[in-house]
Amino acid sequence: MNRKPNLKWLRGIDWDKGSQHDLAVVIAGACLLLIIASIGFDSLLREEEKPLPDFALIKNVAERKSAFFEHMLPFVEEANYEILEQRDDIKRIQTAFLEGRRIGKRDRARIDSLLEEYKFVPIEEWSEETFLHLLTRADEIPPSLALSQAALESGWGTSRFVKEGNNLFGMWCYEPGCGIVPKRRPEGKNYEVVSYDNPRDSFLAYFRNLNTNRYYLQMRAIRRSLRNQDLAFNGIDLAEGLDRYSQEGFQYISKVRSVIQSNKLTRFD
Repeated sequence: MNRKPNLKWLRGIDWDKGSQHDLAVVIAGACLLLIIASIGFDSLLREEEKPLPDFALIKNVAERKSAFFEHMLPFVEEANYEILEQRDDIKRIQTAFLEGRRIGKRDRARIDSLLEEYKFVPIEEWSEETFLHLLTRADEIPPSLALSQAALESGWGTSRFVKEGNNLFGMWCYEPGCGIVPKRRPEGKNYEVVSYDNPRDSFLAYFRNLNTNRYYLQMRAIRRSLRNQDLAFNGIDLAEGLDRYSQEGFQYISKVRSVIQSNKLTRFD
């Protein structure tokens, strides 16, 4: 999902001469980009605000599954697109750092911001390991894995938590009033199920959880190992590290893989 603007029209402009014609081209192009960006942003907002369909009304199982994947895949693609942009920045700044070049304030702020986003302890001085650890966390989640877990955790989009709080992954919170109280919550427990403004926020929280939570160290280690070998990875591979996502443990891994395989979800990876 590439939302980068096409700036090829800027090539060939004589910036040194600064002719009126070239200036007019730049101004016209800038105005056009602003219009396109505005339309795209409005469209994205409308998509976020649009409620999910009532999947329970789709009686045909195959059609329900197809509709579920069709609605959820764009959220996965968008989250991965943002992560890949982060990785590009990290690698570019990593190269400059390893070559001993000066790191500007903007790039330094970028890395510090990503370290905070991916929940690293604040550090005064970077090292080679700083970038290696950051790249281990700032990485893609295969669409097949995200879609299969969304299907399992949300009952294919039919659960109460999806309908009332756009929560597709059963994510919890622990402050009173932070979300939706489960009807079958054991006595003495204080957790709630997070309520999100839109499905997109639920996917972003899920990505952040897998990429930062200590419970999924093994998943990230599998992904890093495959990356280091220049091998592609998919949801079948990374599911191996999700035994702590559910109380079902390794049985949960089997369920995730079964959904991936029976619905041929690796075609999205």
